[in-house]
Amino acid sequence: MRIASPLAAAAGVLVAGAFIARAVPGVPAAWAERQGRILEAQKEYLAAIPLTDRGNVLVDRSDALWRSARVRVKYWYTLPDSDKNGPRGDETLREAARLLLRARASAPAATWLTGALGYVYICRERMSRSHRTLNLAELEGGPWHLVGDDGRIAIGLSRAAIAGEPNGFESYDELVFLLESYGLREDAMRAIADAARVLPDFDAHDEFGFDTLPREIIEAFWRASRALPAADAPFQLRERHLLSLGQLGRRLGHFAEAEEDLRAALNAPGTSLAHAEDAFHLAQVLIDVGRLDEAETFLAAAVREPVFAPGVAQSRARIAALQERWPDALEQLREARRFYPRDVPLLLQFSAVARQAGAWNEAHEALRWAILVHPEDPAPRRATVELFLAEGERERAKDALDEYVVSFGRTEDAVRLEQAVGVPLDPPGR
Repeated sequence: MRIASPLAAAAGVLVAGAFIARAVPGVPAAWAERQGRILEAQKEYLAAIPLTDRGNVLVDRSDALWRSARVRVKYWYTLPDSDKNGPRGDETLREAARLLLRARASAPAATWLTGALGYVYICRERMSRSHRTLNLAELEGGPWHLVGDDGRIAIGLSRAAIAGEPNGFESYDELVFLLESYGLREDAMRAIADAARVLPDFDAHDEFGFDTLPREIIEAFWRASRALPAADAPFQLRERHLLSLGQLGRRLGHFAEAEEDLRAALNAPGTSLAHAEDAFHLAQVLIDVGRLDEAETFLAAAVREPVFAPGVAQSRARIAALQERWPDALEQLREARRFYPRDVPLLLQFSAVARQAGAWNEAHEALRWAILVHPEDPAPRRATVELFLAEGERERAKDALDEYVVSFGRTEDAVRLEQAVGVPLDPPGR
């Protein structure tokens, strides 16, 4: 048996000792970092700060520093406005920025840290704006004159994050909202055009929506996406790109362009399921413009894939309603209800069509079921009042309105319905 020399044994002891010395501070740091995460999840941010700070000695130092900064930003948001915009808030954000600068120094290739630092400066800009006094010259100078130093740094950091990861659409999206929030509409439109060139499907951008962006900016996205050659959208199949263009064009009211794009999608290489979806959305455009017979051709193509059966049934009901074929529309909605028996918009549509068809019992049944499965939604109770009024059942409408008020209070709708009923509501607490 070979016996190690005393020198080798001593070296082994020193190496083991070095590892132990390195590990000893890591054990309490890991425990503190874990406890800090727990407190952060419980929204106890002030208590979490010192614990997350102790985790900064761990191996993944940049991540630990980022967590320390993040909990400070969350704490800043909980402060009252007087403290948020005062010395305490300023010091909290300064420390968050310092930690993120250290994190970036330890991981210079991590562009997400650049974006996180930019967000701290967004908060600082909000704070400085609350103290700023504007003069007429600044207002006349355009929106860039109203952006402070912190806001300009935030914009610069956002652009730096994009430069470091030009194929990551999230940074583009954040820049769009940042520029728009500062009133820089033209810059925001250019930024969203860049976002469209990276990912040309509007709905794939999680933060984008018709309720979160002005129409002018959405139009800029649509134009940039539509101008994009097929070879320049490598992350999306051409057929999918054309489908998304057709959907967005329809929502914007560009029906001719939407039809052109959806017909092109049908002619592009794709699966039978994808082409069924193309046909379905093309039918919606044709219904919008009143070409109902043509729409039926594409609905028939779409329904070959069973997944589109409910949507096709509703679309056929829509066509029948436009032609005032109410019994046919009702029959189609019966089919749609088989697939989505608890869908409130569908139940409301069913009740409205049943009313037009003179099927009063079915109209009431749909609303009773909607109230049963979604008691938190005021729409079915509101529709019940209106249905009784349409029947001339004023007393029953008044009773239904009393039930609405018990559940949802005296809303603007309640006042409007009370005027329609023409009978004062029972006092609260009935």
